[in-house]
Amino acid sequence: MAAMDACNSRFGRGAVVPARAGLVEKRTWSTKFEMRSPRFTTRLSEVPTVRAAVQ
Repeated sequence: MAAMDACNSRFGRGAVVPARAGLVEKRTWSTKFEMRSPRFTTRLSEVPTVRAAVQ
């Protein structure tokens, strides 16, 4: 608490808060499903294989 008080006195009130403080009321974010990575980046069996053509 002393460290939190020191940071708050230096950087302003509310700069450092306990991890869960006020999270429920301020939750304005949500998961954006269109921003997810494609499945092949998480499944090794689906990673594309590239072969070089020898001339």
